[in-house]
Order: sequence, then structure tokens, then C-alpha cells
Amino acid sequence: MACVALAAVALVAALRLLYAGEALPGTRLAGVSVSGATAEEIRDRLASLVRSDTPIIVSAGDRRLSVRPSETGYRVDADRTVARALRAGRDGALGGVHATIAGLFGAHDVTPVARIDGERFQGAVLDLARRVDRPSSVGALDISPGTLEVAIEPPRQGRVIERDSLAERLRDALLGGTARTIDVPVRRRPAVSLERVQRIADTGREYLQQPLALIGAGAPLTVPPRRLARLIALERLDGGRAARLGVDEDRVVALIERVAARRERPARSAQLTAPARPVTLDGKGDLSWRPRPADVAVRSARPGRKVLRPDAATAIAEAVRAGDHSAELPVRRIDPEISTRHARAVDQLLGTFTTYYAPGQSRVTNIHRIAQAVDGTIIAPGGQFSLNAVAGQRTTEKGYVPAPYIADGKIVPSVGGGVSQFSTTAYNAAYFAGLRIDGHRPHSLFIDRYPAGREATLNYPDIDLTWTNDTDVAVLVRTSTDATSVSVSVYGDNGGRRVRAQTGDRQPVDGGDFAITVTRIVRYPDGRTSREPFTTRYDLPAEAG
Repeated sequence: MACVALAAVALVAALRLLYAGEALPGTRLAGVSVSGATAEEIRDRLASLVRSDTPIIVSAGDRRLSVRPSETGYRVDADRTVARALRAGRDGALGGVHATIAGLFGAHDVTPVARIDGERFQGAVLDLARRVDRPSSVGALDISPGTLEVAIEPPRQGRVIERDSLAERLRDALLGGTARTIDVPVRRRPAVSLERVQRIADTGREYLQQPLALIGAGAPLTVPPRRLARLIALERLDGGRAARLGVDEDRVVALIERVAARRERPARSAQLTAPARPVTLDGKGDLSWRPRPADVAVRSARPGRKVLRPDAATAIAEAVRAGDHSAELPVRRIDPEISTRHARAVDQLLGTFTTYYAPGQSRVTNIHRIAQAVDGTIIAPGGQFSLNAVAGQRTTEKGYVPAPYIADGKIVPSVGGGVSQFSTTAYNAAYFAGLRIDGHRPHSLFIDRYPAGREATLNYPDIDLTWTNDTDVAVLVRTSTDATSVSVSVYGDNGGRRVRAQTGDRQPVDGGDFAITVTRIVRYPDGRTSREPFTTRYDLPAEAG
């Protein structure tokens, strides 16, 4: 016995000496023999094995899918795998003697040392599951619009793969390194019975014997059976375990859009007409104004109507489900921005102003263009007038031309130059109307055709003229131009406010031309008086130093 033991030890010693630095006999890496291979040779064979990226087959019911290890985030640790292969048969009891000898008659199977990226692995599992999973189908109704015959597409059971089992078995296959096919259980998802679908088809056939009336949004509309046949459908319930007669949502939406196109209408605000230049107010110094009675014609407003689309779709679906042949189309009234009541209360000329220019200049073209854009503007009670918003950007496409414009104290050409004269005119009209001035900016240089300290420049989009209709009725803006002047008139009812402009003396300023303060004094019918001083500082022209 001792001799046998000594012989075994001698054999092991001889094998280990013979295979020093090499894999022992019987060593297999992922099923491939590496017996006698050096570390570098094992590494080469391992690289070839990794490059092959042999797919793993997933058998799930009647589906056979493949997934490559690289798609799952599987990565082999080459250094540790090579070390494991060289160590195979050298470890174990009695210094690994039995393990070394066993390699002569069997195999040392070595599994590659690998890591799996958790996020990519979960993504691969979900992708495989999506390719296997199938929801239960309730089938479908196939209706002929011509004959109204109702055929059925049979229901079908669904299926869902056992995700936990899939993840476990796929991970074992990857890390085990030998299994290339895994079986994963699949659960069936029950579906509604064929008999139930047939009964629903019979109900649909009976429902199509009458048209569907859509009530609301004007006179009733009728959906005849041949069109109704395109709407009704099987409606899936409880994950496909049940069904009922319902509608095809997309086709109902399309129907509602056609109905809305015929029955919706926009609100129309009241329209006002008044003289464009009833009187002339053009003073540059102290000046007073009170509202005057005006002859204003009114075209009545009309409310709009909007179909509430989601609610209408719900109403049609519920009617079909209940077997009803009428559905209420919910609508919402759209009130006009300017009501007839607010328009009829406009009976006064609140304010007006006129400025003058030399005829024939290019800037006159621009003044005429912006006046046309603003003429007829109506501002609702509480609404704000913005000259830039109403007139928009001044461009050649709109008919504006290059003309002088003040920039950084210099006069330079600009498309739309000269429109500041209209802004000044509109500012004064709102000023004497007693309306709330929200924003304006005077010119940097004094221009003697404007009232000193009572004027406003304009540039799109950064310099604007804004004021608020702080009355209880609508405000109408009319404009008028001729060869030598532009006028802006404001109509409404400000409750009897009277306005006086009180102009102070011109005051010298260091490094500038002069400063001047103009105070707007507004007197209300109840005797209250407000004072609104505004000081303007004018620079010297650039050429004046």
C-alpha cells in the first residue's frame, strides 16, 4: 500500500514538473481542452472564446429567442480565468494529489471568471420578456358599412414569461459557461370567451338598426348606421378577460373634429365706428381738456361656441355602451372680448391730439403706415394697449421705408424711422383721456415739433408705449393722417375725468440741453384730484459736443 502511495506521489510530482507553467492534463476551459497550454496560450483561446460570443437560446413556450452574452453585460476577467485554469488539478486534499491524477482519466472543468453589468443584464431580461409577452386579445368586430353584417375576429389568450426564472436561469447559463439553451416557464393570460364575443357582435348588429343623434352645438346631427358602423368596436376590459360593445377612440375623435369644424364658431367682439378727427388739440404748453359727447355707432357682439372634445368623446362612447341612440355634445360658450354692453357705453371723445410734419418726407410714409395699423383698435375694460404689440415690427414687407431715427444722440437712417411722431401723438391722446399711462420713454434729444416733456419715442421691441383702459367700458382708438398732420382720438367713458397739463420752466443741466417737468392733473367728478409729475432730461446733439 505504501508503495502505491509512493508511486502516486512520484507520478504527481513528475506530472507537475512536466507541466510546470502549463495547464495539467484533462483541463478544459468552458468545454474546450487547454491541457498543456501556457498562460499566453490559454489567454489566446479565451480571447477566441469571448470573440465568438455564442448566443444563449431561450426557449419560452412556442418561442425560441437568442441573446448574446455581450448583450447582457457579461464580461470575462482574463487574468483570473487564466490563473484558475493553471491552478486546476493542483488544489485539494493531500496537496491535490488525487486531483492531479484524476485529470489523467477525467476532466478539470474550469468556468471562466466573469462579471455581469447589472443594468445591462436587467435591460436584456426586459427585452426578452417583451418579445415573449403578449396581451390577451378580445378579438374584433368586422362590420360591413354596406350590409351592416357583423363578423368577429376570435379572441386569443395572452402569455407572460416568468421574469424571475428567466433572470435566474440566464445568469446561471452565463456564469456556468456550458449551458447554451435554457427553458423558461410561461404563464397563460386568460381571454374573454368566444361565446361572449359573439353575443357582443349580436348586440352591435342590433344597435346599428338606428342612427345616432348628436344633440347640442346647434341643430341635432345624425350619424347614420353606415357611418356608425365605423365607430363601434369591441372594448377590452380587465386585461382581456372581459369585453363589451364600445367605440374606436381614434375614429370617434375624427368624427368630433368634423362636427366641431361645422358647429364651432369664434366669438365676435362688438365693433365701434366714430369720427377719426372730430376736433383738433395740438397745444405744446399748458393745456386743458374735458371729454365731449360723441356719435359712436355699434355693431353688436356675438358669443362663440366651442365643442368640448374629450367630454364629447366620452358622451358618444357611453351612449354606445348603454345602447342609447342620442348623445349630448358638451359645448362651452366663448364670450367676446368686447361685449355689446361695453361697446354701447362708449359715447364720449375722451382725448385727442394732433402733431404736424413737412409733407413729402420718407418718414411721412412710415407715420401713415403705423396709423393705419392702429386705427380701429378696441381695448376691453382693464386691457392694456401696447403700440408695439398692435403695430408689430416695422419692415419693408409692411410698406415701411428707411427714414431718420435718433440712436445714441445721433440721427441715422432706419426702416420705420419717424414712427415716434405717431407714438408722441398717441401718448398725448391717452394722456388727455385721463387713462393710466403704464410706460413711455421720451426722446433723448429735444425735437421742437413735439411738446417739451410730453412726448414718447418708439423702437421695436425694446421701447414701447403702453397704457391701460382703467375704465368700465371699451375704448376705441381712431387715427387720421393727411399730407401735413397725424391725429389720434380716443373714445370711451372715463366717468367724467378732466385733465390739465401743467408745464414747468426749462432748467439747465450739466452736460445736457435742459430738463423740464410736466405735471398731469386729473380731476374726478367726486372732487378728487391726482397730480402726476414727469421730468424729462434732454441731451445735447452729438454734433454739439
